[in-house]
Amino acid sequence: MGAEYGSFREARGAQFGKEFRQAVLTALACLLVFTLFSSDWRAGLQFNVAQQQPAPQGQQTQQVAPACQNTNGERRLRNRYLDAVRDSILGVHLATPELQATSVHTINNVSQLPFNASKQERGNDSPAYGLSMIGQLRMNNLRALLEDALDRDVPGAFVECGVWRGGASIFAKAILTAYGAQRDVHLVDSFQGLPPPTTGNDHDWWSKWNYMRVSQQEVQSAFERFGLLDSRVHFHKGFFRYALPAWRAKDKGAIAVLRMDGDMYESTTDELYNLWDSISPGGYVIIDDWGLPECQKAMNDFFSRNKLNIKVTKIDDYGAWLQKMETGPIDHEWYKQFNNSRTNDDLKQGE
Repeated sequence: MGAEYGSFREARGAQFGKEFRQAVLTALACLLVFTLFSSDWRAGLQFNVAQQQPAPQGQQTQQVAPACQNTNGERRLRNRYLDAVRDSILGVHLATPELQATSVHTINNVSQLPFNASKQERGNDSPAYGLSMIGQLRMNNLRALLEDALDRDVPGAFVECGVWRGGASIFAKAILTAYGAQRDVHLVDSFQGLPPPTTGNDHDWWSKWNYMRVSQQEVQSAFERFGLLDSRVHFHKGFFRYALPAWRAKDKGAIAVLRMDGDMYESTTDELYNLWDSISPGGYVIIDDWGLPECQKAMNDFFSRNKLNIKVTKIDDYGAWLQKMETGPIDHEWYKQFNNSRTNDDLKQGE
């Protein structure tokens, strides 16, 4: 892991543009086939979202036909579309090379390695020009949990905190579109990399990693290339410490699936204390960084402090997920004290 994204784009930009457009066209071709050849797609799937009457802003409608009402052909075409989108996002179609830091102390000096399908599947590589580094196993898990939430009518939006190039959120939007589900997708990110630590819980190197710096414009452009940017895709810019409370002060809507990818103890803590109460009973939390000690400690501290007995299930070497079944009071007073103890070093990098 580790790369200077800006330098890479200058060197590989032309090739990336040509090859990535080919991959996106593959995904869109599957979408076209899915739309044209599903005999009763209007009644069963309500796939043509443009012809639907959108729900009022902030409301989530549960208009999803049970899987048993779909023909085998519809399921097969939907699967092909979503598989094509997933693999385009991950760079599988292009056998995307991996970028690797020359050492942990020079994370912005990189070498390029050949595509490794095994590492990519488990999300253990840093793709040169893919839109996500989470790998197929975590992508498949995201789909399984989101589909289950739709099938059980768990109310709420899909929320991702820490989006990088936007790949996981693009895939979530593709899933919702394929099922005709009118639900919001929220992306929370600084769109300028990770913050410097403001307590002693994290190492001071995440903020120096240029590979993680992706602008909001780049992420929006990726959504557009997949034909998935619409009024139900929302961007909330800022470090979690500031962006999450600002957003939730205006929007108290429920969350069906929360994907957390903050890497740090502080970021994970910010996500949990700002969003846990909004997760619907029966909804899911995906922890992309469970394999990182700082993230896992933040999760366990949250469970212990709030007396939550929750089973966490691993996906691969890093990712894990849980289902929220318990509801109870969260110690927000502790979080206030935690924030009061933090420095303002992150303000130097900008809110």
